[in-house]
Amino acid sequence: MVTLGLFVLIEAKPGKEDEVESFLKEAIALAEMEEGTPVWFSIRLGPTTFAVFDAFADEAGREAHLSGQIAKALEDQASRLFAKPPAVNKLNILAAKLPGR
Repeated sequence: MVTLGLFVLIEAKPGKEDEVESFLKEAIALAEMEEGTPVWFSIRLGPTTFAVFDAFADEAGREAHLSGQIAKALEDQASRLFAKPPAVNKLNILAAKLPGR
């Protein structure tokens, strides 16, 4: 059961939208390696606005993700690709419907 999540809002720099999209699509490979991250989505909300949503069973999984490879990659690319630092929002999941449940 996932009970905790993250919603990370990302604003691409002008002209970097395609690079941000590619970066987020490729990050799925890193997410798949994280045992404590059972749910991970990268999302395009508009022409320059993107987001990542992930969900976790516990705080240990969420904290491992926040210090993992995706977080490091976001930090490394932030000044080159993003108009401002990603806005990381911690959240509690009230209910979820997932495949196989």
